[in-house]
Amino acid sequence: MLRWWKRLPILYKVLSGNAVVIIIGAIGGTYITQQLVQASVAGLILFFASVGIVLSLLINYFILRTALRSIDVLQQTVERIDRGDTTVRANIDEIDDPQFHHFAKSLNTMLGRLATHTHMIEANRAQLHLLSRQVLSAQEDERKRIARELHDDTSGSLARILLNIEMCSTLVPKQYHEIHDKLDATCTLGEQTLENVRKMVFDLRPALLDDLGLAAAIRWYAKNNLESLGIQLQFEMASGLRGAPMVETALFRIAQEAITNIVRHADAQHVNIQLSHSPTVWKLTIQDDGRGFDLKSMLDESAANYHWGLFGMRERAELLSGTFTIESTIGNGTRLLVEIPVEQMP
Repeated sequence: MLRWWKRLPILYKVLSGNAVVIIIGAIGGTYITQQLVQASVAGLILFFASVGIVLSLLINYFILRTALRSIDVLQQTVERIDRGDTTVRANIDEIDDPQFHHFAKSLNTMLGRLATHTHMIEANRAQLHLLSRQVLSAQEDERKRIARELHDDTSGSLARILLNIEMCSTLVPKQYHEIHDKLDATCTLGEQTLENVRKMVFDLRPALLDDLGLAAAIRWYAKNNLESLGIQLQFEMASGLRGAPMVETALFRIAQEAITNIVRHADAQHVNIQLSHSPTVWKLTIQDDGRGFDLKSMLDESAANYHWGLFGMRERAELLSGTFTIESTIGNGTRLLVEIPVEQMP
């Protein structure tokens, strides 16, 4: 009997309980009326009403209390899910109502699927994270190789060509002005080409980064690209700071991209670059007083046109468990902040 009662949905329990109240009231009322025929009608009505109300309240309280206990179990489960605990499961053994019991089983099934999908997403994200780091590492290795070949082979060959042209110029009699003009023009073109190659070598992999560290490389790159435009630079960087090669490379590439963006878009007059290092974090800040931009519109436009500069900077920071923050408003310049925790350094 008790098992049958537990299987009833809450609606049928309430209806059954109230039917019992009516039946008891009818039987009991008939009996009591026969026994108290002489009593006043008002007294009988008051008595029956009181007994009916009390019985109805007790039975409905018992039924609803049983149902609400099931709701309490579900509520506790949902509250823990809301706090971020997706490992929780509803205790279906504490739920008597069949409808809530079915709901709890469905909820547990859904949570199990969510946990499986979450685990798969985290595994894929970890794999993507590893592959991205490997791609960036391979990219830097290839940059080093190309820079080394340009420096050792191409630059050396250009220098020897210039030297040979100068030697040829000394062998040509001075009265051959046209030949001297051609040789001088060729020397000028060769010198410009050699300078461009050296700049390419630095952009690919600055020797300063490997030899003197991050601060020196950023300072040199900023001066060579910004001071020629009349931009006033302010540096707040402690010299001699050295970090893991991958961290130094990531921070330099982010600074390189930021400086390139200032040159192309900012129209700034002042740029402040800060590089600091604490026992727990590396911090790079680059701020300009340029024209600024609407960040959301810029990100949407970059994604639409496949310009991945901002996304690339963010990715480099996040691959080292760091954070990348950029703040900008139109007319008020731009501030970029990168933080990379020391304990995450490879």
